[in-house]
Amino acid sequence: MNRSSYTKATSRNRHKIQSAFAELLAERGSINNITVTELAERAEITRGTFYNYYNNIYEVGAEIQSEIEKQVLSEYETMGTADSIEEYIDGVFIFLSRHEAIYRELLASDASNTFLTQFENEMGQRVLEAMRKNGVKDKNAGIELLFTINGAIAILRKYYRKEVSLSLDDIRVYLKEKLRWLFNKYMVNR
Repeated sequence: MNRSSYTKATSRNRHKIQSAFAELLAERGSINNITVTELAERAEITRGTFYNYYNNIYEVGAEIQSEIEKQVLSEYETMGTADSIEEYIDGVFIFLSRHEAIYRELLASDASNTFLTQFENEMGQRVLEAMRKNGVKDKNAGIELLFTINGAIAILRKYYRKEVSLSLDDIRVYLKEKLRWLFNKYMVNR
């Protein structure tokens, strides 16, 4: 098998394992209720293939969480303008869209809301830091920011639980508009 075929097979198998993991997690509610055998069966691979990539079930969950954290923390380390904040939000939502099947299962369950909580905290800190770098000292900015971000994350949770008839793109656009408004409100009036 040439290197390109091997890489594609590895990527495909990891995706199958992660998808099966997400489905089982949504069904069982806890990682402790999933076995390697049933995960391999669901992913339509052998147990040996599973062990080529992971040592145990917990490593699958850790890898998914690591991918999420990497995207949330990604290359958008510094943000100082409304445009850079919007780029960050676009990047995260593109990531969520590309992996919708896996994250819908993970984020729909109560077992794994870690990502949304982390996204909420990370985004709030980054936007507030960007505003402070630009001289915003008004405490109301932080309060309004908290309301905006917490509201958007609540809508995102409802989206993954199929409790709202919005698309990821609707949520992304709304969040960007509200953050731009907030950023401009406090930047213009300082």
